Amino acid sequence: MTATQPWTPMPPTPPRQGNRPATAGFVLGLVGLVVGWAPIVGLLVTVPALLLSRTGRARFRDGRAVTAGRSGAGLVLGGIGTVICVLMTVFALTGAARAPQPAAVVQPAAPGPVAPALLTVPNVVGMADPQAREVLAAAGFTNVVLGPSTGSVAGVAAGTVTTQLPGAAALAAAGDPIVLGEADAPPVPAAAPAAAPPVVEEPVADAPRVDAPRPLVAAPRPAAPAPVVEAPSSRGSAYYANCSAAKAAGAAPLHAGEPGYRSGLDRDGDGVACES
Repeated sequence: MTATQPWTPMPPTPPRQGNRPATAGFVLGLVGLVVGWAPIVGLLVTVPALLLSRTGRARFRDGRAVTAGRSGAGLVLGGIGTVICVLMTVFALTGAARAPQPAAVVQPAAPGPVAPALLTVPNVVGMADPQAREVLAAAGFTNVVLGPSTGSVAGVAAGTVTTQLPGAAALAAAGDPIVLGEADAPPVPAAAPAAAPPVVEEPVADAPRVDAPRPLVAAPRPAAPAPVVEAPSSRGSAYYANCSAAKAAGAAPLHAGEPGYRSGLDRDGDGVACES
């Protein structure tokens, strides 16, 4: 008779469940192929895809899952997405390091005083004052000053520019004074003194005296005087060669009947000789 071994009951086999982590890893792996091109951000999708796919594969090996599901595909897709995201991140960081730094913005300095433009002074010596001012105005100069006169110059008309300051070809600003020196009129020569008229001595000869012409005055013509008869005078007789001799003796005028009177000295026959 054989010995009978005791019967030991078999433990119940736990039921197998579906592999949800593998499915989730596969879905995230597909999304990671698209999002993985974004630097750094793609890693937030591809890394969880790898972890879930790996978890689903471990569940299948332990027997907790009926099938491995899509864990293998999830691992492949998650790995590819991760590699793409890492490469894009490296390229982005390298490009940012090599990108030229923006130049510092330099603030413009405050504008300082602008130096006036310099002009060339034209030569106006020898020109008349109006012409010189026109030439200087055409050259751009606005401040023309008349300086001290340089006096009269032989052969130079009055008002002619003889000096200028600054000189010709000098550089000056438009508002700088341009001083002109001009010539005066030549002096008028003094008139020579008039020569004294020659002294004409009155002839001593007994000749009728010719008076200087006098203005004629209309007057009634006097009646012809009666002939004067020289009468002898008790005071004695005198003889004067002419009226000058009578005046020198103090006897002029001589009236008819007086000593020294004679008709030769009475030119107008009025009875009075040497009255003037």
